[in-house]
Amino acid sequence: MREFKSEFRVVAVDMRGYGESDLPLSSDSYSFDSLVTDVKDIVEYLGYNRCCLVGHDWGGTIAWLFAIHYPEMVTKLIVLNSPHPSLLKSSHFFFYQLPRFPELMFSINDFKVALKALFTSRSTGIGRKGRLLTAEDLEAYLYALSQPGALTGALNYYRNVFSSLPLSQNHVRSPVLLLWGERDAFFEQEMAEACRLYIRNHFRLNIISGASHWLQQDQPDIVNTLIWTFLKEGEGRKSYRN
Repeated sequence: MREFKSEFRVVAVDMRGYGESDLPLSSDSYSFDSLVTDVKDIVEYLGYNRCCLVGHDWGGTIAWLFAIHYPEMVTKLIVLNSPHPSLLKSSHFFFYQLPRFPELMFSINDFKVALKALFTSRSTGIGRKGRLLTAEDLEAYLYALSQPGALTGALNYYRNVFSSLPLSQNHVRSPVLLLWGERDAFFEQEMAEACRLYIRNHFRLNIISGASHWLQQDQPDIVNTLIWTFLKEGEGRKSYRN
């Protein structure tokens, strides 16, 4: 946000189920249609009819779907380590379909074991030692996830994946920049390459050497430079500001 605020109005959103946004418990409240509509409502509430949209992981999935359903509202699409929704497949998705048990496993020892491993383990954590989350960062995540209903809200994104993704069988018509950490432990690099099959506009894929799934933490300067280059190409800031 600090990097791009000089030339853009930059807004970061706590999607439903995260941070201080609403935490509905019903999994039906997290349908991808509802999550995409949330983004549309936010953009319009802020007084815009289109935007440059940036998303990572689940945010990336919602960004892909938003660009599919509302192509006229996306000037440029930037996605970090999240494949086109038609390519989503992962064994851990099935585990999260179970009721209550995933919440129990994640909440053991006040959430600390699972969450700390997610961000710091050698296989799934942030790749560069100098970029690791501080104790204060981790405590902030622990606090947010420990609020009543917060963990269920986060897991409900997974619980809707199989019912909602058939809606994604369409192409993206916006220019797309896909940034991918070479050492992503969650998604294979071949999935990034395959995304070009679903783009009907300019598509640029940048594989960032040595970066993990958390590439914006691993290589923030490289990520920012690549985004700046993409934003300044072709359709630029003038069309965004309209």
